[in-house]
Formats: sequence, C-alpha cells, structure tokens
Amino acid sequence: MYKFLALDLDDTLLGKDLIIPPTTVAKLRALQASGVGVTLATGRMFPSARFYAKQLGLTLPLVTYNGAIIRAAESDTPFIAHLLPTDKMRQVITCCKEHQWYLQFYNDDQIIVEKITDETRIDPDLLNAPALEVGDFLKSDIKPSPKMMTVQKPEDIHRVKAILEEATGENLYIAGSKPYLLEIMSKNVSKAVALSELIGKLGIDRSEVIAIGDSSNDMEMVKWAGLGVAVGNAKDELKAAADHITKAPRSQGIEELIDHLFPSI
Repeated sequence: MYKFLALDLDDTLLGKDLIIPPTTVAKLRALQASGVGVTLATGRMFPSARFYAKQLGLTLPLVTYNGAIIRAAESDTPFIAHLLPTDKMRQVITCCKEHQWYLQFYNDDQIIVEKITDETRIDPDLLNAPALEVGDFLKSDIKPSPKMMTVQKPEDIHRVKAILEEATGENLYIAGSKPYLLEIMSKNVSKAVALSELIGKLGIDRSEVIAIGDSSNDMEMVKWAGLGVAVGNAKDELKAAADHITKAPRSQGIEELIDHLFPSI
C-alpha cells in the first residue's frame, strides 16, 4: 500500500503554461483526504514550490533546490538544509568565468546574478522571486547557497558538465532539469536523499513511496522509490530506469496513475 507521493514540478505536474490543471488539483486534494501524503520534489526554489503547494493544499515539508533544502510551506526556517560551501562556489564561478558561461545562484529566496540577462529571464522562478544583481561574483561577499545554475545550448550540456566536474574534482552533484540547464549542488544532495531524510522523520518506509518525474535530476528518486514513475513525456533514460511509465504526459499522466493505483479516489 502506497502512503506517500513525491511529485516533480516542471514538465511533470505543470503544463507548458506552468499551470496545474483543476482536474489534477482535485485528484491530488482527494488523494490527501484519503490519507496519502503528497509533497513536491523539485529543482525550483522554495517560493515557487510554495506557490504551487498552496494550490494543492499540501501540508508536508517541500523538497526544493533538487533536495538541498526541505522546508514546510508556512515556515521561515528550513527543516533540513545542505548548502554549497563558498570554496566550492568559487571554483564553479572561476570555471564559468574562464569559459564565459552564464551563472546564477540562490540565497535567502532570491536569485543572485552578476547582471540580469536573457538567461536570467528564462528562469520561471522569476515569477515568484526577485533577481538581485551583485556585480562580479569573485568580488562579492557570497554566502553558502543551496544551488547554482548555468544556462547552455542543449548540444553543449554534456561537455559543460564534464568540464565543471573536472574543475571541481567531481565533488559536486550536477544534473539537468531542462535540455538547456545544468544545476549544481553539494555532492550528497539529490531528491532521493532528501526524500529519504523526510520519510525517516515521518515514519514511512521507502517501499511505500511513489516518485514521479521527467528528467535527469529525477533519476535518483525514481530509482530509489518503492514505485518510480516516468510521465509519458519523460526523457528516454528516465523511462528506462522507471518501474512504470504513464501513457499520458505531464499532469494527465499523474491523473492516470492516481486512477490506476487509487481507483476509489
């Protein structure tokens, strides 16, 4: 019997318009009313996750920044936090500057950039949080951050990831959330690690967990969960790792899964 559902946001729960359809909202609210715990496990920053959590009536802590921070929607204090140390951040900054790559990171629920650019503007988190310009990162008094992110051409993603790993001694967790994004966290951070920590606090067994996603930053949690699910629009590598693949994409796939596993909802 499954007791817990973890949902990725972008390209999984959200439509292309970044909206959760009302039918999906209704099914997820009904699922919670039946006693199944539901949370978000997303690469998004906390304000974005909270925005959608309120629509769904979620009461459990939210897994944000790809697992770097777990925080309840109504709390000002992280439940669990695993931040990038500043020395590792400076290694990433130096590498990106050498290659003239765009970079941003996050502090205090703000997007931190040297200068707002077109790359900044494609970040959907801007809908729920401000971007702060600080000038040259290497001359700034930076603080530990849950996540850094670079925007690249899709055809360059694997090459850039390899260069970043070599420059930082492979002591970071680097994963893609979109074909053009690389997200950079501390080495032992992932959605799977965060969910494991969370269910340990809640007294839920891993075998009772369903995790649903679409991209490479969902790989660990899909492999880890009692039932790992890839939505119909997921990347091929995630589908290959999943226990179940929905026929429908995105939120329609989530509705399909709920109807299949919880027919009384």
